Order: sequence, then C-alpha cells, then structure tokens
Amino acid sequence: MRREVAESVARRFVDAWLRPGDRATLERVLRACHELGYWGAALEVDEKLWREAQELGRDFGLEVFRRTTVEASSKSELYRRLGAVRWSHDLVGVATTERDVLLAAVRDMRVDTVIMTHRAAPPVDRHILQVTANCLEVALFHVFEYGFEAFRAALRAIKAAHKKKIRLIISTGAKDEYELRTPRQLASLACAASTDIGFALDAVSKFPSDSLLENRGRIEGRVSVDGVWRLAEGEEKVSSG
Repeated sequence: MRREVAESVARRFVDAWLRPGDRATLERVLRACHELGYWGAALEVDEKLWREAQELGRDFGLEVFRRTTVEASSKSELYRRLGAVRWSHDLVGVATTERDVLLAAVRDMRVDTVIMTHRAAPPVDRHILQVTANCLEVALFHVFEYGFEAFRAALRAIKAAHKKKIRLIISTGAKDEYELRTPRQLASLACAASTDIGFALDAVSKFPSDSLLENRGRIEGRVSVDGVWRLAEGEEKVSSG
C-alpha cells in the first residue's frame, strides 16, 4: 500500500478516456478516480457535463481534461472534423476502419491518439509504424465488448509500440465507476504483452499526462506552436511523469 501511494505521488496517473452520460454518473466516476489514485481524467462529455466536470474535479482534487474521439471513414472527413475540434479539446483521438485514414491520423499533428482496438481497426504493420508520430491507444472497454480479436489487437499494438519506442496510452473508456480499473491494473495489460514495467506505467501516466498538459498549455496560449512553454515571470514549469 505504501509503495502504491508513493508511486501515485511520483507519477501523474491518468485515465485518458471516460464516457459518463449524466451528472450522477460523472460524480461517481470522478470520486472513484480520486480514490483509485488518479491525478487526472480525460472526459468525453457534452458541454453541460463538461462545465459540471470542471467543478467536480476541483472538489475531488482531480485534474480534468476534455476529450473527443473522431470517427472518420475518409481522409477528407478526418481533416474536416479535426479542424472543427482540435483547439476546443485537450485530447483528440481518432478511430477508423480505413488504412489510408489511419496512415493520415498517425502523422497528423492535430491528432493525439490513434485507437487500435475498436472493431475492424486496420492492423499495425511495418509501414504504419515507420510513419507514426502520435500515440497509439488501447482501450480496455473494446476488449470487453469485442473479445479475443480486440485483445489480440491490443497486444499487437502494445508490442509494436514498445519495440519501436512509440508512445502508448492505455485507457478504460469507462461509462461508469464499475468499468474503472486502478492504474496498475491498466498497466498490467502492457505487462501481458511482455513490456517492461516502466513503459507499462508510462502508458497510464507520463504519455497521457504530457500530451494533456501540453495541449492545455497551447489552448491557454502558454505553449507555442513548436512546443516551447511561455513562462510568466517567477513561474516554473513542473516536469511531467
């Protein structure tokens, strides 16, 4: 228990995809995230729930971020939707069944994560890995919904990301508090793919928190286009991880 508490202090654990549908569920989910040792959570919610999430996040001492997931079947649709949502959200994920859209998404700077576990997602191959500049994402709820095929896709993506030193995010995609998992339980999915424990824990801490903090800084004008932090006089940027 002491080790887990110390680890929570040292790392900013994040569940990068939560999908509560109403205020009561939102409150229970954020309370559970706090109790499970998370530092932050990325929420895919409507405008009204987002305003309430910001207040609840302060109540629970939890950093809350706004997420959207773009589902696109063509590159033109992808680019159009990215232009509409990029700078109103802290995290933008992409899901697609089309390989050419996936290839565009893994290298587009407006994309944060590309989801590899939803149904009929194109498999990771050598060419995709060669051009990937964004995070790959594995969502636990897809494994529950789609079974073995999603689990196999998750392991394949995790192994490829680890081998090629590509950033990885593991999220729950939880709709309620019962679908949440502890940070170490999420990380264990990466361990099942024979990755080292440091990489597994980074997938639920450093990789998502770095992306979320940098994007929040850009939205608020504290980070330049090339990723340089603009610090106010007397302010220090706290390093992530």
